[in-house]
Amino acid sequence: MPAEDGFWQRFWDGKASQVTDFQATGRGSMDVPGFLYTIREIARHLRLRPQDELLDIGCGTGIVALALSPFVARIHAIDISATMVARAENNLSDASNVSTAVGTITITNEPAASYDKVLAYSVLQYLADMAAVERAFVEIAWVLKPGGLALLAANPDPARRDKLVAAIEAKGDADMRRTELDILDRTGWFAGDSLVAVAERNGLTASVLPIHPRIWQHFYMFDVLLRRP
Repeated sequence: MPAEDGFWQRFWDGKASQVTDFQATGRGSMDVPGFLYTIREIARHLRLRPQDELLDIGCGTGIVALALSPFVARIHAIDISATMVARAENNLSDASNVSTAVGTITITNEPAASYDKVLAYSVLQYLADMAAVERAFVEIAWVLKPGGLALLAANPDPARRDKLVAAIEAKGDADMRRTELDILDRTGWFAGDSLVAVAERNGLTASVLPIHPRIWQHFYMFDVLLRRP
């Protein structure tokens, strides 16, 4: 089951001290081409335009916002971890069109209809249950402008959980296996059709998309693209 309240905030506070930004944002297994394909896929799915205002939820160390900043008018990047936000602020110090704050996918503290696009990359899996997922979709519908798009990327698929378990169990380090399996058990695995149903209940259209095979999570995760009519 997903972790209790406060677990993930403490988890990401700890990760913020990792040496590289890939490690700090949970992308320790990702290579540079994989990251660039991630940025390419985000820009393509969200149809980013120079006039867009983008809300980046779960921004981590800010490297995704930094990569996307030349392609939009403004980005507001939020994260549950104040320690992570501080690291993002340092990385984004010369990105004049990016602001940062502490916030979550269920409480963004943003005005109604204030963003053309919303990105939440590997965020839904840290919610405790479907009631929290519902609150997240309500919040996304609130902040999106009419016609706006939201990409909820990299969601673990319960039908493919065994593939990730097998990959973890193949690792040679026993302590690493135990740690990663414990994290997996604390993670929320929400089926794509359930997420589509939640979206539709909240006035959003939704489609489930595969992840590009050059992105390392592709073998057990999927994306959800939302649109506010």
